[in-house]
Amino acid sequence: MFFVLRHGQTDWNAQMRLQGSTDIPLNDTGREQARVAARFLADQGITRIVASPLIRAYETANIVGRALDLPVITDGRLTERHFGIFEGLTIDEVEDHRREMLAHMNPDLDIDGKHYPHNAERLPAVIERVRASVEDHASGEAIPLFVCHGIPFRAIARVYLGEMYSSPNACPVRYARQGEGWTMTGLDPDNQPLHGAFFKGPTTMGRI
Repeated sequence: MFFVLRHGQTDWNAQMRLQGSTDIPLNDTGREQARVAARFLADQGITRIVASPLIRAYETANIVGRALDLPVITDGRLTERHFGIFEGLTIDEVEDHRREMLAHMNPDLDIDGKHYPHNAERLPAVIERVRASVEDHASGEAIPLFVCHGIPFRAIARVYLGEMYSSPNACPVRYARQGEGWTMTGLDPDNQPLHGAFFKGPTTMGRI
């Protein structure tokens, strides 16, 4: 069993701006979201907190860690995908400028082949590094909480469930074995993960 939590809101989240590897802090809403998530993660038996070193995830993890009386371990394999020259752009800006950006796009980076520049991190590489982190920290008797980002959250769902789920900010979930497979359960009734079927039209966040 292990738990996953995407970081709380940042100003760039509120602006629908691609953050990627850019180190953007939580805003006040994000800090309150982390405190709410901590209440749902209490008494779950978590023994270890592992976080992306990017400040928005690390701060979220520390808020939860204080509530659970646990230190935070950082693991760079949980960082958000690097979006290349698209970092800092809003989703609307990417869509508005798609025609002029065609020269920068690499159709081999993603399944849809529409939205990512040549200098973006390859999605399979993201999935593999996130998978390795989860497998390393969830071994033995540890019950870890992984505090990460939107694409790593989706990568974990892809690996363990075979499907894509997206996470709103600070949405706590529990993964548990069920027979030969895994289940994912949202802990906050008011903040649940979203199945990929809910996404319509183009996305700049990465389909996996």
